[in-house]
Amino acid sequence: MEYRKLKIYLQILVLMSVSHGAAYAFEDDEGCLLCHKYPKMGRITEEGARRSYYVMPHVFGSTVHRNVPCKDCHSYIKELPHREVKNGVTCDSECHSIKNPATGKNFSHKSIYEKYEKSAHGREKIAKGHDQDKPYCVTCHTNPIYNPKEDQGPPPRITQRCVICHEDEKFVTNWYKHTSRRINEVKRSPKEVMELCTSCHGDKRLIERHMKAAEKEGRELGDKYAFAAESYQQSFHGKVVKYGFTKAASCLDCHADNDNYYMNVHDIRPSRDPASSVHKDNVTKTCQRCHTRADEKYAQLDPHPTPVTEEENNNFRYYSNLIYGWIGDVVLVLLIGLAAFETIGRRRDGVGWHLRKGSTWWRKSKRGRDRVK
Repeated sequence: MEYRKLKIYLQILVLMSVSHGAAYAFEDDEGCLLCHKYPKMGRITEEGARRSYYVMPHVFGSTVHRNVPCKDCHSYIKELPHREVKNGVTCDSECHSIKNPATGKNFSHKSIYEKYEKSAHGREKIAKGHDQDKPYCVTCHTNPIYNPKEDQGPPPRITQRCVICHEDEKFVTNWYKHTSRRINEVKRSPKEVMELCTSCHGDKRLIERHMKAAEKEGRELGDKYAFAAESYQQSFHGKVVKYGFTKAASCLDCHADNDNYYMNVHDIRPSRDPASSVHKDNVTKTCQRCHTRADEKYAQLDPHPTPVTEEENNNFRYYSNLIYGWIGDVVLVLLIGLAAFETIGRRRDGVGWHLRKGSTWWRKSKRGRDRVK
């Protein structure tokens, strides 16, 4: 009885909200935001997990899914208010109002989702145990990071031509944004890739958790798993990427196959897998993507060397880093000292500061020590 009363009450509120014509950045014809617009919308599951059902209208309105009706993905919703949802949407769900123009079937990310499931990162949406640490689709595909800004629409010369046949300027604008985004380069920069990968592979507590679980279960982990992020940051690739060099290899340049890159970034395999691009039989070919003359001996160079944190790890690398660090500090001190002595000499000769017309070194001396010949 209480459920029926609540249902009637919510239906009245839906009619009121529609009549007032709430203005959002997207169409909410189904009235889903009647409840889901509230920040505290959510619950605690029987397992003690916190689930938030809050939808931020201003954020969702700028995402790639803003023109997709809610029920296209949440097809199990048949009434409002709806009953408890047992199985939610996964990223391989079919979109029922959008057809793939190439196949005529309902649009879906199923092909790429199947690749992801078989990869080292593959997991269920509602994962259990240590699989919860693995990234799900939305871990990487967050709109503020992955999608470029769409503040500017298509050039008028484009829309004016397309509207002649398509007759709908809104359709032309949306089609242009969708197509141009995918024609242009949308890969993350090496620095963004490094930051994304190290958010998990640089988490010491996460790594320790998985190493203990693998040891207990008798599972094999990669030789570099424990220090993959740290060692990459200490390598030549990591150091130049850190300072903005865009042509150095990022994590995905080595661990994803360049053939059909956008599909294969979802199919990262462990190095012991023969299908992995960093497997011992494939690593030479992987190095040759950038280093065209690389051979088997070159490929033996370790891109993930043991981090130099203690002398016992690698004596040669430890002491070479230590010596180069001292040399760098000494050179820096000498340069600052030389600049200081030169400045004192200039001031002694009466040379004043003069920034607008270049160096002050050749100005006439006020004390008769003119350096101009």
